[in-house]
Amino acid sequence: MVGKPTRQLNLVDSAMTNRKKHSRTEKTLRRIDELIDWPVLVEEIEGLYKPSRRGRPSIPVLYMIKILFLQTLYNLSDPEMEDALIDRLSFQRFVGLSFSYEVPDFTTIWRFRERLVQADMLDRLFQKINQMLEKKGCQLKRGQMTTVDATLVSAAREKPKDGEPRSSQKDYDATATKKGKKGYFGYKGHVGMDVKTGLIHHAEFTPAHVHDSHKFYELLTGEEKAVFGEKAYTSADRKRAFRKKGVYFGVLDKAHRNRPLSGRQIRSNKRKSRIRNKVERIFAHMKKWYGYRQVRYLTYGRNRLQFLMLCMIYSVRRVLFLMAA
Repeated sequence: MVGKPTRQLNLVDSAMTNRKKHSRTEKTLRRIDELIDWPVLVEEIEGLYKPSRRGRPSIPVLYMIKILFLQTLYNLSDPEMEDALIDRLSFQRFVGLSFSYEVPDFTTIWRFRERLVQADMLDRLFQKINQMLEKKGCQLKRGQMTTVDATLVSAAREKPKDGEPRSSQKDYDATATKKGKKGYFGYKGHVGMDVKTGLIHHAEFTPAHVHDSHKFYELLTGEEKAVFGEKAYTSADRKRAFRKKGVYFGVLDKAHRNRPLSGRQIRSNKRKSRIRNKVERIFAHMKKWYGYRQVRYLTYGRNRLQFLMLCMIYSVRRVLFLMAA
């Protein structure tokens, strides 16, 4: 049975609502709350619950999806999220919890996230968020220039050793790869960014061994007039195909053994890099503000959810910045 949010305020809620001073955190959360059309997301997720009038109602989906946004925005574990909801008035207001409503415990938060993972729901939610942002004037899918990139993220545990007994505390979905001479064990996040707005219009998540170029086409809108990327995406066949369609192929040229780059190619790469480098701000933001150098969970599905949520949060915050400029 799906629970429904309540709008009834008690005396304590009413007294706190009349306060004239509000924290910077609460102001930011209020802007996010006004930007996102929550009923659209709620309608999408409620389909995962069985329609029944029996049993105890679940925590309202609206509360849970807002909690998931808060958890990602402030990089909190499930127990930390529960404590923050108990302690922080700004969080309670954002979620819509009255003082008479019991705060969901961390196991409830875990079960809700697991429900989204099992249903593979995040792709649809990601597209819904992008559609909302389009309505705010940020034309994501109509952008004429896209730049693509990928970043490596370490696994939450070390690589399992060959022959050791299988353990629930080991990540068997992560894989190993090398970047230069340095080895990595974990995952890889891929994004396609609209150059004009700086917003993420497509995102993919893979084990670390998957080469960047394998997700190249999944990161495009199909409406580009120009595409930019680093040397990992270069391909003579791909370049000819894009030129044939009249699309500028701004992927950096790559030197080969016994065939170094010409002076013209070096100068061209420098010009392309000024545009291509903009996508790196996304990963720099994730790593600086959300500590996203290492995934939080042990399975591919759960870590994919975390990455897509980070992409949604980044785009939402980017739109708030563009609207304030």
